[in-house]
Parts: sequence; structure tokens; C-alpha cells
Amino acid sequence: MGLFGGKKKEEEQEKGKGKKAKEDKGKKEKWEDEEKPKIELAKDYDRVMLPQGKTEPVLTSREYRIFKRVEERKKTWYEYLAGLAAKFITVKADKHTREELEKAIAFTGMKITPDSPMSLMVTTILVFVVVGISLIATGIPAIGSIIFIVLGVALGYWLLRYPLGVLKRMRIEASSQIVLAILYMVVSMRISPNLEGAMKFAASNISGALAWDMRRLLWDIEMRKYYSIKDAMDAYINKWKPENEEFAEALRLIRDSTRQTPERARQELDEALNIILEGTKTRMKHYAQDLKTPVMVIHMMGIVLPILGTIMAPLAAVFMSDLVSPFHFIIGYNIVLPILIIWFINNTLSKRPMTFSPVDVSKHPDLPPPGYFTVGGKRIPALPIAIIVLIAFIIMPVVYFLQNPELLSMGVGERTSFDVISLMMSAMIILGIGFGMSAYYILSNFQRIRIQNKIQSVENEFEVALLQLGNHIAGGTPTELAVENSIDDVKDLEIAGLFRITLRNIRNLGMTFENALFDKEYGAMNHYPSSMIRNIMYTVVDTAKKGVTYASDSMLRIAKYLKNIRETQEYIRDMLSETASSMKFQAYMLTPLITGLIVSMADIIVQVLASLGSMFDDMNIGPAMGLDNIGNVFGNMDSSISPEIFQLIIGIYLIEILAILAMFINKISVGENKMSMRYEMGKILLIGVVVYFLVTIASSTVFGELIRGALINIIP
Repeated sequence: MGLFGGKKKEEEQEKGKGKKAKEDKGKKEKWEDEEKPKIELAKDYDRVMLPQGKTEPVLTSREYRIFKRVEERKKTWYEYLAGLAAKFITVKADKHTREELEKAIAFTGMKITPDSPMSLMVTTILVFVVVGISLIATGIPAIGSIIFIVLGVALGYWLLRYPLGVLKRMRIEASSQIVLAILYMVVSMRISPNLEGAMKFAASNISGALAWDMRRLLWDIEMRKYYSIKDAMDAYINKWKPENEEFAEALRLIRDSTRQTPERARQELDEALNIILEGTKTRMKHYAQDLKTPVMVIHMMGIVLPILGTIMAPLAAVFMSDLVSPFHFIIGYNIVLPILIIWFINNTLSKRPMTFSPVDVSKHPDLPPPGYFTVGGKRIPALPIAIIVLIAFIIMPVVYFLQNPELLSMGVGERTSFDVISLMMSAMIILGIGFGMSAYYILSNFQRIRIQNKIQSVENEFEVALLQLGNHIAGGTPTELAVENSIDDVKDLEIAGLFRITLRNIRNLGMTFENALFDKEYGAMNHYPSSMIRNIMYTVVDTAKKGVTYASDSMLRIAKYLKNIRETQEYIRDMLSETASSMKFQAYMLTPLITGLIVSMADIIVQVLASLGSMFDDMNIGPAMGLDNIGNVFGNMDSSISPEIFQLIIGIYLIEILAILAMFINKISVGENKMSMRYEMGKILLIGVVVYFLVTIASSTVFGELIRGALINIIP
């Protein structure tokens, strides 16, 4: 029994070992399958030809996955409409237009054919023509239908040119990353002269349209669209030369450095970065010089003259009340005029050379989500608070006008008295709208702006810190002592904390220099979430593996590059400071002041005309002069615009103009930075509507009392 029992036990052990071996083998195969490149089928023209009977693979490299993630996005509204139009009617574009559209579609990655925009244009025009003819049949005046059809033709042409506009915006956006891309490529080439590696390093560390464009080039190389990186670089240089000659020249120098001696290669790499920086300076200098006339046009034609033109608006509303209604003022001032100003400003800003990309704050641990701010560690949405602010200001005016609806009705002929209370209630609605928008923009962006400014300040200090660390290491000092000595050199700067945490990790936790910086839990870089600093420190650590001399040389070179970039930024900021300052004064003070005075003048003019008309009617001298109603000499007050409605129209126009000016100021000063633009817009709206409200009420009160006193002495 014991024998058989022992044998059975041995058999069970053997079975257990066999089972364990199968499980280990299965785990190994599963692990190997996970490690192997996964295979996905591509489109027919991207298939890789293999011998018969073999499985058909498709690579899934990092570049491919990023590229496909962009490619698999949802269709935009334009792509959807263009696809529907192409199914409805197919119209071939002429050769020149087709070539332009092909280039735009290829660059932007739109999911349409070159004929789709032409089909969309024709379809749009046909729809507007059919609707316009139908309007004539229903009794609408022919002039209105003709204007409607003309608008359809303009809209159709805009839809045809839309891909070209997207192409231009993408190139401008890509241009903001050009300096960083060249910096990363130069740094990578100084460490390891490999073009493909430099391109990958740059594509991995920048963002936006240029990153996607570079990754697409890398994917084309992997798919053997180009036989070598040299051929790919040649095509890429030719692609960018018409748009940015400095970028193309810098890429050419980087490409040619691989064929030079080490000393000559370093010189060409330095020259590549100098070319892109000097080119940026020159472009911005010419733009700043050419900006004076557009700013004057925007100031005079877009803001001052339209606002001064509103002085005539009360008179037109009174004496031409049969032809001019509040609807015409709303269309003119609140819709047409802002659209024209936005169009002109966008046209001016589209010529602005992009200089530097905004600071990346996405990796900061304290960054609140869009539309939120943080209090005591809790995320609070800004929109409900903005709505509460809006309601708090407009609840009293709403109740007041519900009790006195005649104040917002057409005409002031039946009104027996005018006072500043009704105008104040009307102005409080504008105050509430402005405060509500301001509360949302400021609350949802003030912490994000604070983080952005902090990171930018640290990045500006990083140049000095890197220079000091490089000098200490160049003298043969061990890394630990070099970090310690660098702390004393930069102790007054915020960047000193980076070195303190790094030194603490090395001494207390026994970490290497690399782990002390990049450890997921204790790394110093966790406290300094700057993409630029992280990427450069990665480069320094990687270089340090080759030797102390390489590390120190890399640090000193990068510090020099960062200094050149900072000096270029300061130069550009100085060039644009005068223009930005004048526009800020216009937004904060001049525009609210003028609009407030005009609204108060309109209120006084209407009061005077209404009182004089009523006085002559009471005197009953019209029949003696052959007039049935002598009061109409001073205008038809029964159908004129009331001061309260006129204030609402001008107040809405003021809010639109302040928002447009905020956009213009921000794009001139810092370029494409939505976070900064919204925060600036919130501040301008907050101060602008307060100035407008105070000027309107104060001037109406002071001058209104004087006018009313004078009228009392005239009218018996």
C-alpha cells in the first residue's frame, strides 16, 4: 500500500510538473505574442507583399500608432458636408484649383477628394438660388432675394477655399514649434549624428501640427515611400521652403552636417539654430513695422468712427423712424460691424510670423481641468458661478421692466417723464452680461495662467542653472558635488529647488543622477513639470552616459542655445510692446468712455426732442401754421427708439468690441494662446463694462439734470 501510495504520489508530482511546464510554456508564448509587433491590416495600397502562405503583417510602430490615432478621428462638419455634396452632384475643378486643393488636402489630412469642395460650392449656390426664387414667389421684395442669392455665392466661394484656409492655419500653428524642433534636432545631432534619430527626437518632444507632420514623414520612411532619410529630408525641405525659408535652410544644414568633419558639423549645427532665430527676428521686425497701418485702420474705421457714428443714431431713429428700426441697428452694430472687424483683424493676424509656442502646462499636477478652478483641493466649476453673477445683476432690471413694459416698447411719444433710473436698469443688464462673462473667463483661467507664468519663469532660469552645472562638471567635479555647488550659485532662483531635490535623492535614497531626476515617485522633475526642461535633462542624462566631458559640453551648448532663444523672445516683445500698449488703453478706457458718453447723449437728445414736440403740441399752433401735428417737426416720437433699447444695442456692441480687442491684443503679444486670450478678455470686460456703466450713468445724471432744468424754464 505504501509502495503504491508512494508511486501514486510520484505520478501526481510528475503530472503537476508537466502541468506547470505547460502553464509556463503558455505564459511564455503569451508573453512572446505580446512582445511581438501586433499585426493589423492596412489599406490595399499599403499592403506588404509576402510569400504565398505567410501571414500578412502590418507594422505598429509608435509613429504609426500616433499617425493612425489622428487618421481615425471623426469627420469634421466640412468633411461631412463636402461628402454629402459629392454624392448629390459631382463637379470637376479646373486644373489650377484642383492642384491647390490636392496640396491642401494632403497637408491637412482631410478625408475628402479634390472635387468635393467644388461640388459643395455648386450645391450651396443652387440651394440659395432656389430659396431666393421661392422668396420672390411669396411676395418678398426682389432686392432682398438678390441679396440672399449674393450671400449664397459668397458662402459657396468661402466653402470652396476653406481647405486652403485650414492649410494656412495649420502651417501657422506648425510654425510656432519650428524653433523648438530645430533646437531638439541640433541637440540630438550633437550627441549622435543620426538624421532619423534627430527627427524622431524632435517629433516626440514637440506638439501640434508640426509634430504630426514629422511623424507622418517618419511613417512614410518606414513604409518605404522614401528610400533613405536623405530623400525624405530633401522632400521635406522642398515642402517647407515656400512657407518658411529659414526652416528649410536650417534643415538643409542639419542634413549636410552628416557629411562634414566633426568640427565643421558642429559649426553647421550652430548655424542652423542661428538661422532660424535670426529669421524669426527679421520676420517679426518687418511685421511690427507693417502693423502700424492696420492698427490705425482697426482703431479708426473699426471702432472710433462706428462709435462716433452712433451720435447720429438717435437723430436717425427719431427723424427717420419710418425707415430705421431697432432691428436695423441690431443687424448693423451687433452683427455686420463685428463680423467685418473680425475679418479684418484675422486677415491682419494671418500675416503675423509665428515665433514661439506657448508654455506646455498639461503635465502640471495642480492644473485644474478646463472650465474649473481649485479651492482647498476641490474642483469647482466656473460656469455656475458666472450664471449666478449674471442673474444677480439682471434680476432687478428684469423685474423693473416687467412692471414697466412700456419703457422697452417702440416710441417715446406717450412718455410724460424721463429719469436716470430706467437707463440705469437697462445698463445693469449690460453690466451683468459683462460681469458674468468676466467671472467665467477669469475663474476658469487664473490658476492656469499662474501655473503657466511659473513654468515660464522656471524655464527662463533654467538657462543659468544649466550653465553653472555644466561649468562645474567641466572642471572634473563629480556629479554629486557639481549639483551641490550649483545650488549655491542659483540659490536665489526658483530653479534651485530642482537641484536640491536631486541632491537629496542622491544622498538619502542612494539614487543615480538619472533616477534622482526622473523617478516616478521621488524624481525632482515631478515638481517641475516643464516639457522643455524634462526633454533637455533627458538629453543631458543620456549624454552623461558617454562621459563627463560629453555631458558638460552638452550642457554648455544647450545653455547657449536657450540664451539665444530668450534674447530673441525679448527682442520680439520689445518690438510689439508699443502696439499692444496702445490697444490696451483703447480697450480698457477709450472705447468704454466713448460709448458711455454716446449713450448718455442719445438719452438727452431724445428727452429734448420729446419735450419740445410735446410743448408745441400743447400750444396748439399747428393749424395756424398749416400743420396738423407740429410736434412731428421734431421727429416721429411715437415710433422712435427708446433710450433703454438704444443702450442695450450699444452695450452689446461694446462687449463684442472688447472681446475682439482682447483677441487682437493677445495674438499680437503672445500669438496663439487661448488660455491667455480668455484671461485677458475677462480682465478687459471687467474693467470696460464698469467704466461704461459709470460714464453712462454719471453723464446722464449730470447733463440730464441740466437739460431738464433748462426745459422747465422754457416750457410753461
